[in-house]
Order: sequence, then structure tokens, then C-alpha cells
Amino acid sequence: MRAFCVTVDLDRDVNILIPGAVPAGSIDRGSGTGPRFSSSERGLSLLIDLFDRMGMKATFFAEAATLKAVDAGVMSGHEVGIHGAEHEDLTQIKGADGKRAVLEEAVAAVKDAVGTAPASFRAPYMRADEETVGLLPEFGIKADSSRYAEMSRSLMPKRLDNGIWEIPVPEGTDAGGKKISAYLWPMHESKRRPEDYVRMASAMEEGAFVLATHTWHIVESRERGIMSETEIGTNLGNVRKVLEGMEDIGMRPMTITGVREAMEKRPV
Repeated sequence: MRAFCVTVDLDRDVNILIPGAVPAGSIDRGSGTGPRFSSSERGLSLLIDLFDRMGMKATFFAEAATLKAVDAGVMSGHEVGIHGAEHEDLTQIKGADGKRAVLEEAVAAVKDAVGTAPASFRAPYMRADEETVGLLPEFGIKADSSRYAEMSRSLMPKRLDNGIWEIPVPEGTDAGGKKISAYLWPMHESKRRPEDYVRMASAMEEGAFVLATHTWHIVESRERGIMSETEIGTNLGNVRKVLEGMEDIGMRPMTITGVREAMEKRPV
């Protein structure tokens, strides 16, 4: 297997931790730090249009609150996993019962929004402790993409003792010795080029290369605010270049569940 997974975090606009609060907020653009969802919803629509035109299926890790605020129906045909309830830091929730409540809400929101049970998970902020991962099978979750893994020629998913498949996001160093991960946010902030990610992926000879982004980051920069229409067009064009580049080097697009199912069919 030599695959790449397009994964997208569907959560509140430019999420930030709020001191003393469990739910996340959105960066203040002049009206406070309460959660916003407009950039997330528009970015979702634009990405769905791009993926559909390319004939590519993505995995969306959706926060419960965002699912209730956007038109989730546009994700029909794509995979929808869970991403917390209010983009909370699960490592800061003490006790299994509190984590269970978040997971239960997240699973219910996906079922209500898209009519299917989620089978994959990504923790908000990429922070998942052993207790959280240990609870995932109770909710029908079979794959976790909440961890970074060192880039290497082999990025084969691993099955944990509790049966969960771990399908991480790779990270490493580029030719100049600078850190790079397969999260696309530096590209959205004009700090990386599409070729950087394709070059990174070309080093993988087997396994699953997990690309990641946010819907809101298609139309809003953390540093610069809401993008112009020209910037949005360039941003989408860069995402397309990354995905086409992956295919050009012989990688096959797959969802997280597709990778997991392929691994389960492999002879022991």
C-alpha cells in the first residue's frame, strides 16, 4: 500500500483555548472570542467542490458544535469522523466519565448530521491521552489520527492493543533542515509551497501519508484575518497542486476508513 489520506478538521473558526473554560473559542476579530462558524462553513463548501471535481474522497473530523452550525449535507459521500464536542482539550478533562460524555456527544452529532456512525477520531489540538484512546472502542471508533509520527520510508498503520488502528500525521525535516509536518496550515499562511509537501511524501515507499487541514483555513488566515477572493483562489489552487502532486508520484487517495479496512484484509 502506498496511499495518501486527505483529512480535514471541521471545527470552529480559528479555534483558541480560553483560559479557565473547557469549550474553545475563536480568535477575536473585533466581536470577542465566542465561537464563530462562518469561515468553517464557507471553507467546507469550497473544499467539497474541489474534492468532488477531482473525484477524491476525504475524511472530515467534525466537531459536534460545528456540525450543528453548518450544512453538513454537503459531505455526503465523504467520510465523517469525530473531533470532540466543543473542541475541548481532552487531556485536561479529568476522569473517564467526562471524556465519555464528550465522545458520546460527538458520535451522536455525526449520526444526526450525516446519518452514519463514525468510525474514526482525531482529538482537538492533536492531544489524546491513553485514557481517551482506550475509550474509543466503546463508541464504535476503529481508527485514530491524533498523533504525529516521524517521517520515514514506511508509514504503515499500527494496531494498538485495544484494536484501534493508529494512522498518524507524519512530520520530519525538509532539505533545509526545517521542521515540516503534513498539516497544510503553513501553506495557508504563505510560509510553505505545495511542492514542499509533495517532496516530503515522495520519501514514503509504503504506508499511508496523512495530509491534514482545516475548513476555516481555506478562507481565513490566523495571522491576517479573512482572505480576499484572490487569496482564497490561490489557497484552493495550492491545495489542488498538493493533491495532484501526490497522485503524480504514484500515491493512491484513500479515506482513513479505507486505509484501515485495507490493513484489516492484509494476511497476518
